[in-house]
Amino acid sequence: MKKSISYFPEYGESNTADLIDVVTERLAEGGIEALVVASTSGKTGVSLARKVRPESDVPIVCVSDPPWAKYYPGITAENREALEDLQVQIVDRVPYASHSHSVGASKNMYGAPDLRVMIFDAFRLIGGQGLKVAMEVGMMATDGGRVKPGARILCVGGTGTGADCAIVMKAGFSVDLLSRDPDRRPHVREILAMPLDKKWRW
Repeated sequence: MKKSISYFPEYGESNTADLIDVVTERLAEGGIEALVVASTSGKTGVSLARKVRPESDVPIVCVSDPPWAKYYPGITAENREALEDLQVQIVDRVPYASHSHSVGASKNMYGAPDLRVMIFDAFRLIGGQGLKVAMEVGMMATDGGRVKPGARILCVGGTGTGADCAIVMKAGFSVDLLSRDPDRRPHVREILAMPLDKKWRW
């Protein structure tokens, strides 16, 4: 089997339109049970759904920041209405799959990092912040009950704003990332697009 990967010279929002084209092409191939997109304000989610909806009825899930975020709610009223009109399910009350742990990892009573900190940093090392986010929202959508564990889903993430990475992954709950049962673990199946130049958020 041969598959192509789209590489962007730079990370960031400037890749969003091209990334959406990659997503629509992969959806047309079939075998995707849900489309999950990270979108803090809802802008990227709306752009993606508007491009996808005329051609596909695949369930779309827009994942935004949970109430834990200081700027909650992130999705604007206008974008929320647009997403609902496009029949996009919204997840914005589910804890981060990585962030909640990694932010305070060195501040816990034992002074020991959560293993997930290193795993998500490995995602950043390979595909930048966009890959980390794409994996994270896939797990958050599963945690929120919008995606069934084991489903083959297409996930979109970005660096800061917009979108610059797309993957196909096996869905799984965030608590099963290091499960003793390999059948329960989420994992990457395909990398569809990613930036060559990468940025870590911290």
